[in-house]
Amino acid sequence: AVVSTQSTGGEDMSLDEEEMPVDQFNTLGSEDRSSLEGETHDYLVRLVRTEVLDMNSEEDIFPYQYTYTHRHFVGHHNGVPLPPRIFFRLDFSPLTLKFTRVHESALVFISRHLALIGGTFAVLKLFYNGAHIAKEGKFQ
Repeated sequence: AVVSTQSTGGEDMSLDEEEMPVDQFNTLGSEDRSSLEGETHDYLVRLVRTEVLDMNSEEDIFPYQYTYTHRHFVGHHNGVPLPPRIFFRLDFSPLTLKFTRVHESALVFISRHLALIGGTFAVLKLFYNGAHIAKEGKFQ
């Protein structure tokens, strides 16, 4: 079977099911699909709207993030096992996560790292001088 997806560039891409990464397109692909008499599978899927704003481009994306929980049990009614069942429950969160991508210049990156290195040497010098003074017994 061939799965057709839309990429961000607009061109149509086709992937074979064997080529699809299991964890990216089919998160439930590793679940056991066999079912015994009376087994019930209950999935709770929680969806959260997300906004990703990029400060350097005009393109904003609005994906949904989700989590799921799976509950498995064997159902009986009057001592008789029920037929296998599966339930999907959707829970839409009223919250929205907003991420803003901010790209900093190379000068900010360099100055932060130089400050970190300089602070490390200053603290090491302080400890060295304190140990030197303690060794000579100069605080009385």
